Amino acid sequence: MDLFERAFYKGFKLSNCADHIDLMKEKILNHKFVLQKKENDNFFFLDVLDGLLYYFINDLKNYNLPKSCIKILAKTNNQLSQHNDFLKLNNFKEILKHQQMVLKKDNAKPSSFSFISQPRRDDAEEIYYFFKKYFNHCLFYFSKQTIEEKINNIFIYKEQQKIHGALIYTQTLSSCFLDFIAVDRNLKYKNVAFALLNHYFLVNQKKKFFKLFVEENNIKAIEFYKKSGFDFNNIILNFYRNF
Repeated sequence: MDLFERAFYKGFKLSNCADHIDLMKEKILNHKFVLQKKENDNFFFLDVLDGLLYYFINDLKNYNLPKSCIKILAKTNNQLSQHNDFLKLNNFKEILKHQQMVLKKDNAKPSSFSFISQPRRDDAEEIYYFFKKYFNHCLFYFSKQTIEEKINNIFIYKEQQKIHGALIYTQTLSSCFLDFIAVDRNLKYKNVAFALLNHYFLVNQKKKFFKLFVEENNIKAIEFYKKSGFDFNNIILNFYRNF
């Protein structure tokens, strides 16, 4: 911990983690951030809750890393390109490209739908496996424990006592981030995705902005969000893996 903290304050040439040092220390002490590798002042941590690898490096070289998935958040393609040498040297290939969409609160006009509900804590495991049907290992980076911890930030739709639609979100001081949404086909109601999104708007009306990331080739999802009032900005979120 002391070695990493000293290196953190000195600064790193490159990192894919934007957490404050106090949050980092808390995660390390609670064994949520586990050191995977250290070479001089180069550190690699695995987040046990999301299964992603986070790096803090000064030297651009091949570190012989274990099989890993990483995500990189950037404001521009130029900023993203700063990571390219590290990615190539360590055999990481891009698997998913996302761009952020934003909706101002004043432009949201939500409706209420009685068939959307908040889950119980004992629904957490079913929610986890429901999302695993739709998102691969690298993209769905929430563990069962994370689902339990975020149970108050989840909405679901059930038919015959089974979950067939769900939405997970994260709150910040001024914004709400839609983390994941998925809906099965051939349901009793044809507008479950729209209903989940509207319930999300209703519950978070005090927030100034609603934000999400959408895969750039997912035309159906992009059209859905645009119809709901979202527009693109220039923030990018990409996923990579070395296996």
